Amino acid sequence: MEKTKRYIMILRLITASVIMLAGITTAGAQEDLNINRIFERYGHEKGCKLVVMHNTRLKKYRLDVYKALVYKKRKIDTDTYLNADRKNAIKIREVVDNGKTVSGYYMMKPKEEGKNRYILFSKVYEHEGAVIYIEGPISPDDIMKLCYSAF
Repeated sequence: MEKTKRYIMILRLITASVIMLAGITTAGAQEDLNINRIFERYGHEKGCKLVVMHNTRLKKYRLDVYKALVYKKRKIDTDTYLNADRKNAIKIREVVDNGKTVSGYYMMKPKEEGKNRYILFSKVYEHEGAVIYIEGPISPDDIMKLCYSAF
């Protein structure tokens, strides 16, 4: 994947976060996942933007939970937490550039029937990226459409 396409993916993730900022609420649906520590630790730090929503829509897709952390000009160790959750993922899609995983998603074991759970991430640049948790009746194909379609 070219740098331009990766950059566009990061911009889409950031844009989605900003668009949905109006529906901020509290969340804890991903509390059994390691990435929850990223949200807890960096959610209110300078250089980070946290968006949390329940029972919302992104494009035509209904989501039970949407939680995103976007960071800029900030070094965050996401690898430790992402790698821990990766071990329990039932589906893995990653983009590797120069031997480093720079973006992708992990489909985690559903909490209950029809409630799929995903961890999406992008970290193309060393001090810039996004980590997103999505829960709801959304398929892996729909996740790909969300990530790669224009807003």
